[in-house]
Amino acid sequence: MGWDKWLEQLWDGVSVMKTPPSCSPHSTVLAHLAQHPWGLRAPSLALLAALILALIQREDVRLTKLAAQLLGKALQSSKVKQLHRFFKNIRISEDVLARFVLSFADPEERLWLVIDRTNWCLGKTEINILLVAVILNGQALPLMWTLLPHGGSSSSAIRNALLERVLLVLPAKRIAGLLGDREFIGKKWFKFLNKEKIAPCIRLKANTKVGGMPVWALFKGIAEGEVRWWYRPLMVYGVPLRVCAVRDVHGHLLYVGTLEHGRHALEAYSRRWTIESLFKFWKGSGFDLEETHLTHPDRLSTLLALVTLTSVWAWRVGVAEHERAPIPVLAHGRLALSIVRYGLNTMKAALTNVLWSPTETLFIRDFLACAAKLSPT
Repeated sequence: MGWDKWLEQLWDGVSVMKTPPSCSPHSTVLAHLAQHPWGLRAPSLALLAALILALIQREDVRLTKLAAQLLGKALQSSKVKQLHRFFKNIRISEDVLARFVLSFADPEERLWLVIDRTNWCLGKTEINILLVAVILNGQALPLMWTLLPHGGSSSSAIRNALLERVLLVLPAKRIAGLLGDREFIGKKWFKFLNKEKIAPCIRLKANTKVGGMPVWALFKGIAEGEVRWWYRPLMVYGVPLRVCAVRDVHGHLLYVGTLEHGRHALEAYSRRWTIESLFKFWKGSGFDLEETHLTHPDRLSTLLALVTLTSVWAWRVGVAEHERAPIPVLAHGRLALSIVRYGLNTMKAALTNVLWSPTETLFIRDFLACAAKLSPT
């Protein structure tokens, strides 16, 4: 079966998971996706909707697993080949995807961004992703990324280019600041952020020169749990910033360069862990991203877009479900499940129920409630 004919069958509902007209999961998701200008032909958008549903069911990005969720007369091997063609030929606009993510933010709210890198190896090929996320309601959501052509850290030039793309969809006046770990330092980088009016809130290495001396020398003898900040801004990588420090319960010292004051700076920086939580969900507790065999940058980027769409939907459902039935809080004060994991569990249950009992009113209602979270209103 040819590529176009197979996609047309998907569009007609022949090769996708379906239930009676009262609630077709595929048609419902497709209708919500179609509200955004993805720039995809109708059959390609239909397949994207089917892949989102398949990813929810399998929680696995491997194409063999996703293909197994697509109904139809074609052999499994044929479906896998068609999915390879999809990822080879289809590109999802990063601007449209970023605007989709931002559509769920309060338009009056100034937003925190966080930058980080995640990497893994597939044989001798190293996958290295530099990603900027936006924090909404305490959750880091992917905004834009760059696939680095090498292992290790990113250069200032690559970071600058990534932020310039972000600024095309999110003006600096809406950015509260940028959070980053010790990897994201350097004179050219800090001067770029200063020029673009993006306030850094970035961890510093102990030997970072601030005001002409290493930052550790400013905060000698700091006690466990104590927070200190310098009384005036100091030059940090050529930019005037406030510098603060805290020693955690494990004895580790944390130095932060920022425009914020003291405890406010550390409170802001504490949100940086949200992107690590996102990567953990993508790679371990959610979609097994490291198991993909896609290595070509364009194809991998399309996969990341698919994972982003599904993650954002899961987050939206998780927020609503947490309000309805709060996640238990463990002894250390953290939630037993992340909001995204909670949402994915809810979506998976709703989808499974409506597929197995398509005429059950309660199941139809639950799935439609989940699907509605794909739209901002």
